[in-house]
Amino acid sequence: MNLRRFLHERHQFRLALCGHKVGEAGVVCLLLMVRGQLSDVTVAHLLIASKTGLLAVLPILRITFTHYARHFVNRWTSSLFLGICTFAADAAIHPSHYQGQYTEAALTGVGAFVFSILISLSPIGKQIEELAEALLLRHHAVHKSYALCKARVTFTVEFGIGWRAGRGSSIFGIQFPE
Repeated sequence: MNLRRFLHERHQFRLALCGHKVGEAGVVCLLLMVRGQLSDVTVAHLLIASKTGLLAVLPILRITFTHYARHFVNRWTSSLFLGICTFAADAAIHPSHYQGQYTEAALTGVGAFVFSILISLSPIGKQIEELAEALLLRHHAVHKSYALCKARVTFTVEFGIGWRAGRGSSIFGIQFPE
């Protein structure tokens, strides 16, 4: 079954971005929770790491529905935001296993940032970047069209009171596009 046929490009970007960000935050959280001893991993550790990953991605998912989603095209901005959100999620989900109240949360945030940068340089990261750029180009075209309409309405209100500029019309020697 081909999911690309059923999902719009924006949703493909959201699914890919959030899916791999959950994994990045969760893996780093899990590794730091067991202090690198993978033989000590239990189901409870997996659940806590999964909760941390999901909670870290919720703000990112929310932002992808706004016009600020364009900032996630940049790997550094995206990774930094993930690191900050992972820090907050890890601090909220469980206490630190290290000295200091927020030590593990800080290490998890930094680890998620570094891991996210490394993943963005991989072939998977390149595919997500292509989805983001397609979304950005479409958003830019819509924004440019909106700006043209806004300029036309502003000009009509300021200079042509009672007169409406139509397609292909001109006023004061200024030709409006068709």
